[in-house]
Amino acid sequence: MATTAWRWVRADDYAGADDYRFIEQVRTRRRRTAWTVAITAAASTAAAAAAAGPAVSYLAVGTLAAVGTAVEVRKRVRARTRPFAFPGRKGGTPQENVVVRAAIDAKLGRAEGMRVATPVQSEDNGWSTILQLPPGTRARGCLGKEADFASALGVGESQVVFDLIDENAGQLAIYVAKTDPFLHVYRSPLLGRTEPLDFWRGVPAGVNGRGREEWLRLVDASLLVAGEPRAGKSAAVNGIVGAAALAVTPRIHLWDGKGAGDHRPWRRIAHTAEKRNAAGLLEHLHKMQAQMERVFDLLDDAGGSTKLTPELCRRFGVDVELTVVDETRYYVASPWGKEIVEAMVDIASRGPAAGVLLVLATQRMTKDAIPPELKGVCSLRWAMRCPDVIASNAVLGPGAAGAGYDASEIPRSHRGVGILDADGADPVKLRSYFLDDEGGDLASVASAAYELRRAAGTLPPTEQATAVDPLEAILSAFGDADRMHTVDLVAALGPGWSPARVAEVLRPYGIAPGDLKIGGINRNGYRRADLEAVMLAAA
Repeated sequence: MATTAWRWVRADDYAGADDYRFIEQVRTRRRRTAWTVAITAAASTAAAAAAAGPAVSYLAVGTLAAVGTAVEVRKRVRARTRPFAFPGRKGGTPQENVVVRAAIDAKLGRAEGMRVATPVQSEDNGWSTILQLPPGTRARGCLGKEADFASALGVGESQVVFDLIDENAGQLAIYVAKTDPFLHVYRSPLLGRTEPLDFWRGVPAGVNGRGREEWLRLVDASLLVAGEPRAGKSAAVNGIVGAAALAVTPRIHLWDGKGAGDHRPWRRIAHTAEKRNAAGLLEHLHKMQAQMERVFDLLDDAGGSTKLTPELCRRFGVDVELTVVDETRYYVASPWGKEIVEAMVDIASRGPAAGVLLVLATQRMTKDAIPPELKGVCSLRWAMRCPDVIASNAVLGPGAAGAGYDASEIPRSHRGVGILDADGADPVKLRSYFLDDEGGDLASVASAAYELRRAAGTLPPTEQATAVDPLEAILSAFGDADRMHTVDLVAALGPGWSPARVAEVLRPYGIAPGDLKIGGINRNGYRRADLEAVMLAAA
């Protein structure tokens, strides 16, 4: 009878069906029924025993058995690497044979020897397991077959993530999300930041298919960002520039080949901000080469490390030099193109060790936009959606699509999604953090970076000399008014200001917003007299 009941719970009567999702729904429903029946039976038995007045000895034995079972269950639950989940709960996991059958149907390997190496584990946003492939089958050969596996499971292809396991070439880590993780918009962690960012730790690039944050270490190598128009390339580049701006110390040099003003929010922070000036870029690159040689001489004289570090930056009195070239093709195709490419190749290959970094962005993936000799020395590559496999391989390298990394397969609905190939790690698909270039996001980050750099004294010399104290800016925004609602004050201050930033500036002086009735309207606001008292005390 127990065997029959177990077969019913496993839905063996539907074993020949091909719809795995339907089978799993039946199993989930039956597991819930089994749990309900078991709990009801146990409760009824306990009630009957209590009414009949069972002997004390039976109660003692039952208590000991219950306590022993509870202790053992507690040990097993605490030993689990994942939180415990009851069978059949909403969003539960599929049975192991469902996963194996899907792997076989997706042609991840032959049926003989295919099994799961770990139990199917429930996670917050999906489930995961490790698949043991048949002997002689490499897990790396499964990369690129996520869509086939998703089809066999009956889920979206973007919900499936395959990862390699370093310790075993025959095992494949599988993660399946409940919903498409790349349809979410992830707010940039740069927004609202009031403390300097550690640029040497890396730049927050985005979120991968498992919902985990991905970082990009620009201080290790030069970066190439490419993708078709409206694929999210500008958002990726703005995230990098914003992180460098908030890091306070890196000197930023922006060269815009499009000339549409994409870098406008960063101009007051950047030490260089030029557009469509090929001759100027060549001159700048020569200065960066001279900076490289200077730093290498300092490293040689100092002995020890042959690469610049934060400690050596402070010791030598030098900073990271970040050059961002947007729409590289304009400069490469110019009359100075050959010399520009030669200088870029030199900087991309040797510069990172001296703190001279290069970021190249382009919409064209052809060799006339990024010559092979230049692309070959860019160890970091970030491919947004590409028009075809050839273009994707042009960014990520020959054979990347065959190895399972094809940016042309990214759906158009996944704007901002790309494949990041960081030097020393396998490529990863991620969605870059969102900074609204049409709203106030860029202005907000740029304004916060401006104040951090003004306080640190690292603004460009001409800007540092004319920088206005934020307290004075707020007082000036009052005009002739003796009181102002916060919303009106922010509007008078202009782009880059928000109620939170006003509060942040005034908090150290003991000034907080309070209720003010102006023109019959009662809202939070500030009094001019409070600011004037602070200014008078400082004088």
